[in-house]
Amino acid sequence: ISRCGRSTPRSTGNIRAKPKGLTKKEIPYIAQIVRVADEYDAITSKRQYKTHIDISETLKILIDETKPEEHIKSVALDHLNTDKKLGKINSRILKILFKVVIDDIQYEICSLEEYIKYLKTEIKRLETINKYYIKMQNSKKDKDKEYFLEGIKLMLVKGETLDNFKSILEEFNETLKFKSEDIKKLYDEIKIIKKLKI
Repeated sequence: ISRCGRSTPRSTGNIRAKPKGLTKKEIPYIAQIVRVADEYDAITSKRQYKTHIDISETLKILIDETKPEEHIKSVALDHLNTDKKLGKINSRILKILFKVVIDDIQYEICSLEEYIKYLKTEIKRLETINKYYIKMQNSKKDKDKEYFLEGIKLMLVKGETLDNFKSILEEFNETLKFKSEDIKKLYDEIKIIKKLKI
């Protein structure tokens, strides 16, 4: 189990609910659950990247599927249009899905926060190397240059050299910036989802 409290990500699998013309209460409750999970999986699998950023757009599509036929003006995916005649999505089950999605977002945030801690540690180490490197370059005595060089060698890790550590530091800083922005977007997603009305 990870520090974020989950052993593995949730998966809905590839099961397809086919009520065969049944509607509303005639559809078994377990089939309704599978239907919601399947719709969610079908929509999210179309996404270009696996993160919960903008996942609220997916949930809005599912909310449209809970509305009466006359209130549905457009549906984003063809398979949702095709499946409308098989019965609307159960709003109670959809509310539970929202809670699961929020839990998954919080797990993703937790994982990103752990990664950011790692990035910050690595950035601090590389910044220290850079300070030593500048001192080495500015040293006039060979003895001092050798001293700083030995210090740098002790801090370099596998794959890092005097030639590439600056570019690695730059990449880490860029990644830190993007991942920090992702965390903010994920927190915003939670706020949006909590405001969604089914």
